[in-house]
Amino acid sequence: MKITSFCWGVELSRAVKYLGLYGLVMSVIGVIVAVLLFALPSILGLHQDADSNLLGGLYGGAVFFLLINIGWFIFSHTLIERNKNNNMEGVKTIIKIGSYIIGSLQAILFTILVIVGLLYVSFGSSEIVLVIVGGIIITIGGIFLIFASLLLHGIRTKSPGKIKVWIIVQFVYFGLVLFSSIPALGVRGGLLQMILLCLSFMYYKGMVIVHYNIILEDDTSINMETAMNKETSMNTTMKTNHREFSNPMNENPPPYSAVV
Repeated sequence: MKITSFCWGVELSRAVKYLGLYGLVMSVIGVIVAVLLFALPSILGLHQDADSNLLGGLYGGAVFFLLINIGWFIFSHTLIERNKNNNMEGVKTIIKIGSYIIGSLQAILFTILVIVGLLYVSFGSSEIVLVIVGGIIITIGGIFLIFASLLLHGIRTKSPGKIKVWIIVQFVYFGLVLFSSIPALGVRGGLLQMILLCLSFMYYKGMVIVHYNIILEDDTSINMETAMNKETSMNTTMKTNHREFSNPMNENPPPYSAVV
């Protein structure tokens, strides 16, 4: 199977392999960063002088980040193993789960953004600037929340049209972000940030694109199977009708032919 839409004919197995390898590498890096966060207070000697709440927040964040990356590692390893064993049904299931996770994370993020905008408007009613900022945040968060909801609904109902809308919007959004990030290339580390941005975009967008093409392929297979069943049924009906017309006349003569 080839990923023909938005991927220029890349084989499914190759696309899945790249997604799995990227996930493995990034999750390992994330685990290393989480371990460094654990060791940071000791390295900086913060145990004696730092606030206990600050240390608790730092350790709590490190634990959360570590668990997220361990889960990502398990997810990516499972994807690679099922792809290596040619377990296409298993691969499709993992890709679907990954697409669900991406849509859910976006929905949660933009819901939080809308809530923050509402708080700005509610508590900043005396400051027109805060109201305007809150309104902008609510608008942006609400629009992207709609598209995230479309993605989730499209995955649940196997509707490629809804998923396609999300993909196109993400391309437009990425183009705007990439264009606005061009001035940052002159800053130290700007090129590295640009590369990481492109890789992360290719990962989460590629996951959904692969699932989108899987749905298209399944729809095509179902339509072909339906057409073949319909053709078979028509052929069976035609053969039955042909037999009826080709049957010989009844051996018993009609009443009017009887001799009086």
